[in-house]
Amino acid sequence: MLSNEMKQHSKQKGASGILILIFLGMTALILLAAFKLYPVYFDQWAIQSVADSFEESADLSSMSEREMTKSLQKRFMTNGIRDVKFEESIFVEKLEGEVIIDIDYERRVNIYKNIDAIVSFKEERIIKL
Repeated sequence: MLSNEMKQHSKQKGASGILILIFLGMTALILLAAFKLYPVYFDQWAIQSVADSFEESADLSSMSEREMTKSLQKRFMTNGIRDVKFEESIFVEKLEGEVIIDIDYERRVNIYKNIDAIVSFKEERIIKL
């Protein structure tokens, strides 16, 4: 009976080499995706920061829609946001007593060869004048 227990203990040595390779491969894929997607989310945080600072501008009531759009565009350039097509993604509308900023865009990031990740963002700011 003692020799039977010793045989079982000698067979249980831990994870197999194949299991370790699978785990390392999955970890590498997750890290690759995280490193590829981080710049996209960093740009989104910068866009939110621009929108927040634009809300705090005191002279919005005296600006036209065109001036507001140009001001936003300058802020995007200052913050290094160049991957978002401004004309297609950012819409500014001035109504009576409020300004509506609509930010709607998506980014396609190549993860590996023909595998892409598509990340879409939509944000709307309503600023009371």
